[in-house]
Amino acid sequence: MQNWFTDRRRLVLLLLGGVAVIAILVGAYLAYERWFPWEQAEIEEWIDGFGVWGPIVYIVVFALSMLFAPLPTAPMPLIAAAVFGPALGFLYTISATAIGSTICFWVARRLGRPALRRVTSQRALDKIDELGERLGIRLLIVLRLFPIAGVDYVSYAAGLTQMRFASYIVISVLASSPILILAAVLGDAVLERNREILVGALIAIVLFFAAPVVWVWWRQRRRRGQAEPASSER
Repeated sequence: MQNWFTDRRRLVLLLLGGVAVIAILVGAYLAYERWFPWEQAEIEEWIDGFGVWGPIVYIVVFALSMLFAPLPTAPMPLIAAAVFGPALGFLYTISATAIGSTICFWVARRLGRPALRRVTSQRALDKIDELGERLGIRLLIVLRLFPIAGVDYVSYAAGLTQMRFASYIVISVLASSPILILAAVLGDAVLERNREILVGALIAIVLFFAAPVVWVWWRQRRRRGQAEPASSER
């Protein structure tokens, strides 16, 4: 695990992943401002057309999009928050995440790589194999907190390891919650056109991704500072 943290390439990847997430969210907001003139009442009316099936439809679509990697799932939490509200949007998204993560895990665990070839691209399969070689409990926590590798990739990779399902699903749900809560707040702010909350949510996301980068930088600097006196004494 220390090698993962001290590898500068991984650190840069985490930072770039955070920047990419922010860029996507800002782009979604700008696109909404320009091309998405619906008001909340109109969106709710469209969802009401599904009746009680609205949340179920969302959960099923989200879970299935995880199954067929690399279909994008990043916009889904924003959509849920905008349609159902931040609280229910988060609840439905975390439920869909748990269901999709479970399906991906057991597809990989029971059916193996031959089945993954049918639902993923070769590039995705290569990435899954690479993750599977290093994936453990600590790295799973990091990748769920900071989803730079893709939720579906990590789920398939975990299924190819000897990791216990109970540990996997508990970590997946708990560690995924912070970023999904931020996404729910952001999605609601976009729909309500609340710039104060929107800016606050974006700042929170920046800090969320920047915190581990700063921590690793400080840790490496501290280690170098401790190593220099020892080398000078020689």
